[in-house]
Amino acid sequence: MTQATIPVIDDISILYSEPKLAGARARWASLAHDFEQLYGRVPDFIARSPGRVNLIGEHIDYAGFGVLPMAIEDDCLIAVAIDTTGTDPTVKVSNTNSAKYPPLKFIPKSADQGYVDIDPQAHVWTNYFAAGYRGVLEDLQIVKPKGMLCLMSGTVPAGAGLSSSSAFVCCSVIATLKAQESLLSTGKTPTAHELAIISIRSERYVGTMGGGMDQACSILAKPNSACFIEFHPVLKVTPVAFPTTIPPIAFVIADTLVTSDKAVTAPVRYNLRVVETRGAARILAMALGIPIPESGKLHLKQVLDAHFDKIGYTPAAGKTEAEIDIEKLTEMVQVVERVLGTDEIKEGISFEKLCQLSQLSGSEFTRLYIQQPIRAERFHLYRRAKHVFGEEKRVVEFRDICEKAEAKKQTAETVFSLLGELMDASQSSCHELFDCSCDQLEELTKLARQSGAYGSRLTGAGWGGASVSLVPEDKVPGFIVKMKEYYRKHHPELTEEELENVVFASAPSSGAATFVGRV
Repeated sequence: MTQATIPVIDDISILYSEPKLAGARARWASLAHDFEQLYGRVPDFIARSPGRVNLIGEHIDYAGFGVLPMAIEDDCLIAVAIDTTGTDPTVKVSNTNSAKYPPLKFIPKSADQGYVDIDPQAHVWTNYFAAGYRGVLEDLQIVKPKGMLCLMSGTVPAGAGLSSSSAFVCCSVIATLKAQESLLSTGKTPTAHELAIISIRSERYVGTMGGGMDQACSILAKPNSACFIEFHPVLKVTPVAFPTTIPPIAFVIADTLVTSDKAVTAPVRYNLRVVETRGAARILAMALGIPIPESGKLHLKQVLDAHFDKIGYTPAAGKTEAEIDIEKLTEMVQVVERVLGTDEIKEGISFEKLCQLSQLSGSEFTRLYIQQPIRAERFHLYRRAKHVFGEEKRVVEFRDICEKAEAKKQTAETVFSLLGELMDASQSSCHELFDCSCDQLEELTKLARQSGAYGSRLTGAGWGGASVSLVPEDKVPGFIVKMKEYYRKHHPELTEEELENVVFASAPSSGAATFVGRV
């Protein structure tokens, strides 16, 4: 079966819901106008990649487990004009918010020099463009890239846990591919699936050890659906439609305005959690008699699969796939309690103890599991592993409810209640086991429940960022009014217009696209 490439469109109405279309048209027109004012020519095309809100499944993608995000209507746009002379490879990147984000100009280096310098310690916005640019050229082995004039516009709130950085990297990947496509051999244009993988690899140049959810959703999302994204054994994205209910399901996003910059805080948060889950996977595998791969590397999903293969697990007749997964994940939580829930491990261990339990020297552990900088005095393997298996169980249950609610003839109240309970349980686990919530998120999610949400949880990496709440569509306006009380209390300086961009509902959006034509 032929896999699809990134769609090329000439009408942006397919990207936005009716309430947001007029504003989107004005923004796209402004971007094209500003581009012409800046560079003296019209753009050849505009690349677009959306942000995402993760409905459930936090911090489990890099453990190999599936997640359930949806693309949102807020997005990153990059208008591009290509050098037509074939003699000037210079790349210029500017931002419509030039007062905050200074421009970048560079002449690409040779392939063996990495094309463009990226310093992960220098937390500059252009690193994300450079990462996508470099990733495409490396993957497609482009020797003499064409010059590019670029102007970026973004509406995904930075640091809000809505994947603004990944949307930018993905948009850079798409823009660079489109600009260099004439240099590709016939039939060598990457599929959308391949571009998602390139984007996942590319973002690691900025110093984060992400699992791939953000990029896969931004590139591969389908309209009117969430995305069930699996990572093991291969990347796979399956659209999941929401149940038809009266009133319809709606999701409201509320930004804490606490910035969570993965590139800055990764050593003590994001990257550290990756190392903790990988260390837990190794120790669990050893306890279960599972051979460690020659590479020494494995994640918790591989441990689950290997364990049930080893014991010759056979499901009872008539069990559904979801029921089988739930049974396995429930047992793995029990395994975590037995192996990692001991007094010696449960409250955290030193790096020396982690290496001892892993049967590795410090240098060997570092070589295998610490590819990015981390800082920690204690490693919490028990809490992290328990969260991962429990959270994946909630993802399976959430998807199962969405896919079977109508066949079961469940009422809207039942659907809302079941999904909301899973979201609330996810928030509790993120707070108590994964330590990725914060006081502001706890206050926002509590207020959301008091204001009529059936469930509310953090979304994205956490430690700030945004919450997402499940609300009946007809209750959204009143819910948003109540949620604004939080901002009037903590951020009285915000205007009503600014509040509209801080707490808002979003329809499920389609994924990345390249626009060619007149705006």
